[in-house]
Amino acid sequence: MLILRKIYYFLASLLLFIGSFFLGGCSRNIVIQAPFYETAAITRANLLSGEALYGEQAKTMVLPEDNVLEINDKMRDYLDRYVPRRNGESTRVRTLSRMIFGGGTLGMIYDSSKTHTAWDAFRKSEGNCLAFSYLFTVLARARGLRASFQEVAIPPEWSSGKGELYYLNRHVNVRIDLRNSGSFIIDIDQVNNKSFYPAWKISDEDAIALYYSNKGTDYLFKDDFKNAFRYLVKALELSPEDAAIWSNLGVLYRMKEMYDYAEKAYFIALAYNRRQQSVFSNLSVLYDHMGEMRKSDYYFELARDYQMKNPYYRYHQALDAYEQGDYDLTLRHLKAALKRQIREGKFHKLLGDTYAKLGDETRAIKARAKAKELLYSQ
Repeated sequence: MLILRKIYYFLASLLLFIGSFFLGGCSRNIVIQAPFYETAAITRANLLSGEALYGEQAKTMVLPEDNVLEINDKMRDYLDRYVPRRNGESTRVRTLSRMIFGGGTLGMIYDSSKTHTAWDAFRKSEGNCLAFSYLFTVLARARGLRASFQEVAIPPEWSSGKGELYYLNRHVNVRIDLRNSGSFIIDIDQVNNKSFYPAWKISDEDAIALYYSNKGTDYLFKDDFKNAFRYLVKALELSPEDAAIWSNLGVLYRMKEMYDYAEKAYFIALAYNRRQQSVFSNLSVLYDHMGEMRKSDYYFELARDYQMKNPYYRYHQALDAYEQGDYDLTLRHLKAALKRQIREGKFHKLLGDTYAKLGDETRAIKARAKAKELLYSQ
């Protein structure tokens, strides 16, 4: 995929590059066409060595080591001042949260564009969801709390970069498991903190890999291909089965017009996740550049199929239709969205507004009441 990145109070955001608009999930059997190139001639080691890009110079290339989860004496001194060890676990969690977000303490500000290490997040008091999660986790562990990272399957959001680069968000937050009384989910984005979003624990290595992937894609956006390569390879060293990161590496090779290497990276991504829809988008872009329009159209349609079956994509289509005054089309998109996600309050709110525009006040009142119920509970 061109995959790429990104996530107040109580998450972490990651950046993923995607090469064409896509979203969603789909249950049909996926047929992967044979690659155009004889990709067996290109190995994973070839992709990761950089020799095809930089020749002999690649052998002296050093991978970054940014000490993502480092904690130092200044951070420990701050903890000692604001989070007493003698407090119970739940009190330590709440006190730590106040220390990070409080106006008289760190006063951390959310900025989705800032991927920082734990130390940089601490000293700059800013960062995206990843930066927040690194900081909270290392401080929580230093106070004897059992903190781990979670990735959260939040609704897709997308924005365009330059040219054919698009950004898809991934999110991470922090889980604190208490010894006797359940757990806390600490998330910097309350909007996306909903109990019905699937979440799963990820290892420290996988969480740190997302930092390097984010940094790599940042460099890619700036056309700094050497640093982009170094950071993406470091990410894959830590998390070698992350399809999204393989897809990002494919984007780099595609941008360098090394189409056979790009295709190989995408097919490795698909080997780890056949339903990695952003890879379909990226393959479509790749084959379009190669003039292989039949293959390009095929993977475009696969990506489009995912889009149309994703409730949040259909919701955004409904918003567009509503703004254009096409309320019948708005209604069709909303009904499709609600078939797959009935518990999303904003879907019902737009449904109520749409029925009102269509003159159906009875249904409008019912939908708005449902929206109010869901939004309050969430």
